[in-house]
Amino acid sequence: MMDAISISKARLRFGQTIALDDVSLAIPQGTCFGIVGESGSGKTTLMRAILGLQKLDQGDVCILGMPLSHSRAALKKRARVLQPIFQDPAASLSPRSRIRTLMGEVATVLNEPLAVTYERLGVILNRLGLPKGILDKYPHEISGGQARRVAIARALLMKPSILIADEPTAGLDVSVQGDLLNLLQDIRQSENMTLVVISHNLAVVRLIAENAVVMCAGKAVESGDVASMFQSPRDAYTRELLSAWPRLRVE
Repeated sequence: MMDAISISKARLRFGQTIALDDVSLAIPQGTCFGIVGESGSGKTTLMRAILGLQKLDQGDVCILGMPLSHSRAALKKRARVLQPIFQDPAASLSPRSRIRTLMGEVATVLNEPLAVTYERLGVILNRLGLPKGILDKYPHEISGGQARRVAIARALLMKPSILIADEPTAGLDVSVQGDLLNLLQDIRQSENMTLVVISHNLAVVRLIAENAVVMCAGKAVESGDVASMFQSPRDAYTRELLSAWPRLRVE
């Protein structure tokens, strides 16, 4: 089986800053993969490269075996396969449109009857614990937790094969964080999707991911099975990250 996402020798520089330094990784289909690192480590830049929002200076990105293209037609086609959930979901929702309108746009992209889209949406809202009345609200009228679930609902409505979540628990209460992670994991397994979670929080990655890569100053310093990585980290930076989290301290 081909990988959901493969990256080969990705390099990117912003002026004198090296954002990505010869990064290579493979994300198997149907798995949950974590991209871990502190602010400035390159993890968000890597996500933008995967989404086609940032062109690399060198290297290749393939989505389900197909080389990444930045053409408008390729972007539209990729939206049916790959969907992001950004760190600030409210910012990704148009403030001028009711949520119902934002969801209805999916029907146009998928070229399906609006009634079919809304029928599927009803099932998704129920699964996410969102009332149907939320469709008549504007993004600024809902809470941060609801906005995150709305963003997830819109992404799922596209029926993607791959879901990328950037800091999915940021700004949420601890109890809500656990519920959201469990929900993402349940959806990933039931829909047989590939889930990529980007986070500085090692506890999040340990809880939900099977494999991960640790980013530092644009480099992939360590990658592999999450359980092994947490039990016996090979790289000094990974050990440093782990020691900063009391519950995850390396013995």
